[in-house]
Amino acid sequence: MRLTWLGHSAVHIDAAGKSILIDPFFTGNPKYPAGWEDRLSKLDAIVVTHGHEDHLGDTVRLAKKYGATLVAQWEICMTCAAEGVEKVQPMNTGGCISHEGVRFCMVPAWHSSSVMREGKAQTMGDPAGFVITLDGISVYHAGDTALFSDMALIQRLHKPKVGFLPVGDRFTMGPEAAAIACNEFLALELVVPIHWGTFDLLHGDPHEFARKVTRGRVHIATPGEPFTV
Repeated sequence: MRLTWLGHSAVHIDAAGKSILIDPFFTGNPKYPAGWEDRLSKLDAIVVTHGHEDHLGDTVRLAKKYGATLVAQWEICMTCAAEGVEKVQPMNTGGCISHEGVRFCMVPAWHSSSVMREGKAQTMGDPAGFVITLDGISVYHAGDTALFSDMALIQRLHKPKVGFLPVGDRFTMGPEAAAIACNEFLALELVVPIHWGTFDLLHGDPHEFARKVTRGRVHIATPGEPFTV
């Protein structure tokens, strides 16, 4: 499995012949590696954790360009379908689907979810995380979340080996809370801090997070540089 962090919470998974993007916030993301999309030959699925613009991002454009299937909350799928996305797989918290050889499980996240339309915030269902399983490896993308003890149930049910956890603070967990998630509730072999450093408001330090983690290996990724598991 080849994984690439694309800045903020955007992650690309390449495994078993499948190309999957999570939270593809490219336009307006100062940490997005310029030109990365030019190397993307295909895209099978786009996963969106919640409706905020820094996660929904370029979903509609990319889904149309590549003919990708959108996997997300019902409200997000219906909104994007109304904007021209043809392939959608709507879900809700607690559910799992298998689609073209990939298993997607939607798990809870403590946050909010809305999108601005005509100057007003429109609800986009509940926020979520996802556990995505392919090629024998389960990857947990926590979305934007606070710390919550039921992460232990996510570990028990889905047994993720790799995790992408927010550490930026203010809008999500900070380094200390994310480290508690790893040390007490999750049993990840590899964890990658995300949702940090994009904007000045996200002041959480991934190095502080790495110092506090006592279970699993922390990889502080560089946007656009792939790594394998």
